[in-house]
Amino acid sequence: MGSYAATTLLFAAALLHLSSAHVRLTFPPARTPNYDFLDNVRTGGPCGVPDAGESDPVTTLVVGSSLNVSYHLAYPHRGGIRINILDSNGTIVHALLGLDSWRLEDDSTAFRQEVTLPDGFVCDRCVLQLMRQAAEWSATGGYIFWSCADISIQNSVQCDESYCSGHGTCSGFECNCERTYYGDFCQYKDECEDASDCSNNGECVDLMGTIFPRRQCFCNPGYFGDACSRVSSLSNATIDPNQYTVRNALHDRLTMYARIIEEENEIEIALLHNGTGYAALGWKPTGLDADCRAQAPGFFPVGTNPLWPNGQTFPLADGVLVINNGGNWTSGYGEEEGEEEGEEEGEEEGEEEGGEEEGGEEEGGEEEGGEEEGGEEEGGGAPIHPMDCADIVIGQARGNLFRVFDYYSRDRATPRRDYFYGGDDDITAAVGKEVNGVTSIIFRRPLSTGDSSADHDISDSLMRVIWSFGQVYPYYFHSPNSGIEAETVSNTRFYQPDEIKYHGTRNRGATSINFFDDTFVFDPSACSSGFNTSCDDEGECEYAANWRVSGDFVDFTVSARVDLGRWVAIGFSDDIFMPASDVVVGAVDNTGYFVTDRYASARSQPAIDSEQDLELTSAVHNNGITTISFRRPRVTDDTNDISLNECRYFLFGWGGPATVATDTIGYHPTTPIVSQERICLPLPTNCQGGCGLLITVEPS
Repeated sequence: MGSYAATTLLFAAALLHLSSAHVRLTFPPARTPNYDFLDNVRTGGPCGVPDAGESDPVTTLVVGSSLNVSYHLAYPHRGGIRINILDSNGTIVHALLGLDSWRLEDDSTAFRQEVTLPDGFVCDRCVLQLMRQAAEWSATGGYIFWSCADISIQNSVQCDESYCSGHGTCSGFECNCERTYYGDFCQYKDECEDASDCSNNGECVDLMGTIFPRRQCFCNPGYFGDACSRVSSLSNATIDPNQYTVRNALHDRLTMYARIIEEENEIEIALLHNGTGYAALGWKPTGLDADCRAQAPGFFPVGTNPLWPNGQTFPLADGVLVINNGGNWTSGYGEEEGEEEGEEEGEEEGEEEGGEEEGGEEEGGEEEGGEEEGGEEEGGGAPIHPMDCADIVIGQARGNLFRVFDYYSRDRATPRRDYFYGGDDDITAAVGKEVNGVTSIIFRRPLSTGDSSADHDISDSLMRVIWSFGQVYPYYFHSPNSGIEAETVSNTRFYQPDEIKYHGTRNRGATSINFFDDTFVFDPSACSSGFNTSCDDEGECEYAANWRVSGDFVDFTVSARVDLGRWVAIGFSDDIFMPASDVVVGAVDNTGYFVTDRYASARSQPAIDSEQDLELTSAVHNNGITTISFRRPRVTDDTNDISLNECRYFLFGWGGPATVATDTIGYHPTTPIVSQERICLPLPTNCQGGCGLLITVEPS
């Protein structure tokens, strides 16, 4: 390349766990914490993170030299990039690609750009700033991600170890890199070069992708972990459903099985994915709010930027002005973008109750700039995104080779290995395989790990569970269309099998699961049946629903452990999504009660039906439990009712705020549970008052 550059030894630490997601500088290495979902709606400019001082890597470059600025990209957003040099106050001193346009708008999959440093400009500590548009989320192109690297620009550098990033030797300003390191300055690192780097217990697999590390260790059965160095008690990757007490069809291409191994105080989870991409499952306790995002050990809460001086302004060429007001940089579009980024796609895709369409995790939808159903984004007890503060396990497989690791997701950035947050990998055994396009992943971990930095305990209670699987060519799903759909890419196979990049709008969701509960199986001949979860020894449950068919009517009793002024509900749907669902909601407060027939047409509060097709309604609150009862016909002439003469998915929800005087309800803090399969009610002629049967699955 003919350019000279050097990097301080601090750069070495930044190479250990290069990961994936929207945008993050890889060379020069980004500031820490190097999250990849730093946007101008949620984080302060011009970098999303403040200068952390001596703990940040500083890359030394030569005046007038040229270099390839590279960046990690996990979502091929439409739009281009800008690369600027800022002074310590955040002011642009050199726009290396100009300020009158965006570069690389014709290639949304590009992940590097050559720049030439200005002649005569020297700095001991300045900032290289990358701005990457997500133009599909704003008509003006004003929604951006940013990432910064701290740099020093000098008249000359020494040809020594630091020139090669501390990972090679320098001769004639050429680097001879250490094993697994590569690049002009030994700035990139793979996990392996061959099987010997995988302890000879696996193979070194080249994912043929664009993320780092590109070459990764995939383990043989009987081994797992970093460099396949740990012995696994699991060696058979064939999933036997009869061994598990919990079964959850998360998606028509992803099924989860689970069982508690009491003698080991562990949980075993199996994921069966009809696809060749990664499979991921995450969990967290119910009741967390946005304050949990501040718990990134050693780091700061995203959304605060105390180290940037007040009063600075940062102009963008298209007229968007980002202003530092009281220490926080904010976008001039602010609220407007936040709504635009989220609500549009949210309405289009719908909230997936068996999978709350996360929005993107990254998750585009409410995904990019949007907020989750009316909640604030940061702090203050606000609702949180499904990806926020989630303990996650991700598995990948190639033939009989596999890898499974313990991750944590602080926010919508790509999940990072637990080590990134000061935690440990607490997987105790794992195995996996991918045969004929079907991936099987099985792993075990302790119910309680003691890792408060990056794990959540598995308790006998409902937990909020998220899931996803990787999208692979040619089945890509972006909403709105990304650069791939807009055909502004050079790499149509941007998503390679097993690369941990954006999963796609259809390949993720959220639900609620108690891993200690047995899976319910409903007998279609039973006139009476029901569902419950998280019951105590006295038989009181977190939620319980019972129904009895009586001729052309069905009687329901629904209860949940909620406070006064909180609602309970049951719904009926032809799929696992909230839109187009028939819902009955009831609540009790100090003024009385309501039980109302509603219809959810979108990801919003279900509207009260003009026709209330309920009879014998009642509600009571005793000993911390609200119970509602009602009768409804199997079939009505109301177009907002879902008939029960066909098999339907049942939705079980509770816990949101309610005001009886106005018949209003608020957002559910716990993701509703969806029946694992369609529930079929028996024929009216077979149920004129008889009793029924509830069956649970017992492990064989």
